[in-house]
Amino acid sequence: MELISVIQYEGSNDVFVYRHPKEDFNFGTQLIVHESQEALFFKDGRALDLFGAGRHTLQTYNIPLLRDAIKLGTGGENIFHAEVYFINLTTQMGIKWGTDSKVRLFDPA
Repeated sequence: MELISVIQYEGSNDVFVYRHPKEDFNFGTQLIVHESQEALFFKDGRALDLFGAGRHTLQTYNIPLLRDAIKLGTGGENIFHAEVYFINLTTQMGIKWGTDSKVRLFDPA
């Protein structure tokens, strides 16, 4: 059983937004946000906080032994659902925007 976990993104800088795969993390989970990122914290489907660079402690109601007892009464579902999305702030160079072919524009004048 994991008491405190660490949430961070160590992937490539060419990803704009990354949803961390771990959900429903425990009370006291450490969120590590790098200088080139921001992290958006969602709880119960609502965006509650935006974290800048640094180490942050997340306050959820997921206490491991209590969570396991509650799951027994809810058919295995966790009622304290939380998610973290990492937003990349680095300048993206060489990304092409637009269409594959030319767009024709007709001027009525």
